[in-house]
Amino acid sequence: MTIRAKDIANILNISTATVSNVLNNKPGVGSETRALVIDKIKELNCEYLLKSPLLNVSPTGNIGFVVYKRFGDIIDESPFFQYSLESINNSLQKHGFTIKFIYINKKTPLTEKKRLLNECDCLGLIIYAVEMYEDDLELFTHTSLPFVLLDNSFQNRDVDSVGINNIQGTCKAIRYLYQMGHRKIGYIKSKISINSFKERFQEYLHQLSEFDIPYNPEYVIETDYTEQSILEAVNSYFPREDIPTAFFADNDLLGCHAVQAFKRQGIRIPDDISVIGFDDRPICLLIEPQLTTITVSQTLFGPTAVELLVTKIRQPRMQSLKVDIGTSLTERDSVKKIN
Repeated sequence: MTIRAKDIANILNISTATVSNVLNNKPGVGSETRALVIDKIKELNCEYLLKSPLLNVSPTGNIGFVVYKRFGDIIDESPFFQYSLESINNSLQKHGFTIKFIYINKKTPLTEKKRLLNECDCLGLIIYAVEMYEDDLELFTHTSLPFVLLDNSFQNRDVDSVGINNIQGTCKAIRYLYQMGHRKIGYIKSKISINSFKERFQEYLHQLSEFDIPYNPEYVIETDYTEQSILEAVNSYFPREDIPTAFFADNDLLGCHAVQAFKRQGIRIPDDISVIGFDDRPICLLIEPQLTTITVSQTLFGPTAVELLVTKIRQPRMQSLKVDIGTSLTERDSVKKIN
């Protein structure tokens, strides 16, 4: 027997119109009721009801931008999503949606986090997921709301995501340093373990191997994420006789603070040590010398997440989509060519 929208309505004791609005992603249905309908459809194995939405329907309403905090260090210290907010908001407005900010802390009780999502009155979520681990996904996979992760991909999980191609970017950075004559290439490494930093460090090791450069753990400066921590890490690293001619940093924030710390040690940048970052944040232009870095296009990064989410809202699909945003090298003044 084929189950129809009317049958779902009778089972849940709600109107057929309400069920129809859920199936067609129309606004006007509360988050709890929407979740109730979706859960019942999944329970009855009649997801086919979700596969044929009215293609001319253009729902409008709130899209939640979720800032998920697990540690707080990266979220609190000049988070990368801030540079994409304008393009994200413009893209949402183009589709008739309004952005609504939702802040979730891992330490908050689970019931409170669920209540926050259930009562957010949003049609979907863009989740800034840079600090998320895999176990943090469960909170969102158990909601009825479609969502897209931003700045984390979780390749082994069936979730939509827009991430940075960290492997490609790191490859470009290390190869550029090699082409500039550097063979003693160090790494400025955050002690905070997030997926992006893990991917960058692993590719750094891979590129050293590709160029037959032995990995030297003495060339790695590990630091916490604050400016003071980076200063202290650099201070404790020197003086020493054998130092790299260049450092690649986990991101621009670490790279720029390290440049300032090096200069306090009397080290000339790039004459004595070259430095290259990742992200191309505005801070790269505010230091002297300006930082060479790996650029992530802000006109692609956030808006791509919006497009993924909007298409999923308007035409639900069972398969997930993952997009990696490519990178480019931006040459400035912090890397020197050596013999």
